Amino acid sequence: MLGILLARKARTFLNTLLTLRGWKLAKNLMFAGVGLAMLGALYAGFWRLLNYLEGVQLIGPMLSWKLTSMVLLMTFSMVVVSSLIISMTTLYYSFDLKFLFSCPIDLRAVFMDKALETVFYSSWTLVLAILPYIVALGRIKGLGGGFYLSYALLMVPFVMLAGAFGILFSMAVMYLFPSSRTRDVTWLLGSLSVAFVYVVFRFSRPEKLLRPDSLEIVAQYIRYLQTPTAPYMPSAWVTKAMVAYSAGRWGDFAAGALPLVLGAAAVYGLIYFLSGRFYMRGFSGAQGAPRFRGGRGDAPEQRLALRWPALREPLTLCWKDRLTLARDARYWSQVILIAALIAVYLFSIRQLPLDTPDLKSLISFLNVGVAGFVVAAIGLRFTFPSISLEGGSYWLLRSAPLSTSAIMREKLLVSLVPSVVIGLVLIAVSNRLLGADLFVSLLSAFTIVVAAAVISAMGIGLGATFPDFRLENIHQLESSYGGFLYMACAMGYLALLVAVEAWPVQMHFAERFGRQNPWDPRAVALCAAVFVVLNFTAVYVPWKMGRRSLERHEI
Repeated sequence: MLGILLARKARTFLNTLLTLRGWKLAKNLMFAGVGLAMLGALYAGFWRLLNYLEGVQLIGPMLSWKLTSMVLLMTFSMVVVSSLIISMTTLYYSFDLKFLFSCPIDLRAVFMDKALETVFYSSWTLVLAILPYIVALGRIKGLGGGFYLSYALLMVPFVMLAGAFGILFSMAVMYLFPSSRTRDVTWLLGSLSVAFVYVVFRFSRPEKLLRPDSLEIVAQYIRYLQTPTAPYMPSAWVTKAMVAYSAGRWGDFAAGALPLVLGAAAVYGLIYFLSGRFYMRGFSGAQGAPRFRGGRGDAPEQRLALRWPALREPLTLCWKDRLTLARDARYWSQVILIAALIAVYLFSIRQLPLDTPDLKSLISFLNVGVAGFVVAAIGLRFTFPSISLEGGSYWLLRSAPLSTSAIMREKLLVSLVPSVVIGLVLIAVSNRLLGADLFVSLLSAFTIVVAAAVISAMGIGLGATFPDFRLENIHQLESSYGGFLYMACAMGYLALLVAVEAWPVQMHFAERFGRQNPWDPRAVALCAAVFVVLNFTAVYVPWKMGRRSLERHEI
């Protein structure tokens, strides 16, 4: 029966490809081309890195294999964390589970189908991201096509073992605590795990291994380089098999691959056995709706609405969204990831090797683009999906006496404040750490406030242009065409914004270097006019597109 379910997925995927026509086909080809270009850029960067490490005398080959072991260990850890987050939704909350349970299909087959789906969704992006690294490694080592084939075969049990952690954890938790609240705890634990792995990896300062003055220190640890990283982890087994293949030692290759294959077979045999005993109880408990305690007294929005009746509509919507944020643990779990992102960002700013005050001020100005990227990335998770997250209840908003513009304005108001605060914190603390001068500090603070507001409005507009009220997982919306277009537009806007302000900043530095009469009023006026036109266009066009799309959307 499992074969029938897998054939269903393959047939669905094939039918989707065969039905692509016209603009839909062109759109998919365009995004596929962009993805291939990004993979090509990653390959070029990895090739230069590995080529540099391979050229280091005495320890070069060991360094490249040590780095490979670290990359595989990090990939394994991220797949484990990703499976912890995804497995709960896939195994117990997928929209097609009720249909599958109504069919004459064995319970274990349904569970294994969803388990393999969990492994796929939690690993495919990470496996694709390290593929350019493996291709570059094979080219640097002078290995043929057999090396890539053996790597592909090794990665199947590798990702299955990583995904099994999340599957077993979700199965055990839902059996012991069969409640929809358990999902919230799992999301919080998963977010804490992601934040921990991300922060620890960055704070370990891996860039030290790439500095020539550090390579002399690394050379003193040849014995360390020869020992495997985390020898009892599947990443060490894969590295051992790959090293053995490159040296033609087939006995060692089997010694690395055999534990991987047998371990995956044993773990999934255990999962198959346990699913018959544990799955149904956990699924039944997951279908219950959580209970929420009502607040005492009137909400602040209610009191404000009584005082200012003209603001009743936006205040009512703000009240609804505030309650949604407070009740949904997915949002609180994302706060943990945002805190980790800000900590790593500021740590990276502090570690920049800058010597002169002028160079620090210049980096502070260019930092506006990087901080804007962080704001856009956060907006991809919160601002862009805000319209689609209404889900099936969107018809309530449409049936209420509310205009589409009022709904969009309220969504913008909710996301605008945190976006501006995060942007100001990043810029203010960065300027403090870098010791930027007063002009650059004020200009960068003003710019990030404007950029955060524009990026938020852009996120609401494009999110309304590409709504999906039937999404099962928020990650599906983030990786959609609309999400990609939002990030592309945000990056283009930030690049143009920095380019517009570069001319006045150049005049400022010319004045600092002692140039006579560096300021040109006509140039400043021109930059100000372009600045206004750019921001107006970046807000008006997506907003108008989103409003028209929502007005035409049929419930």
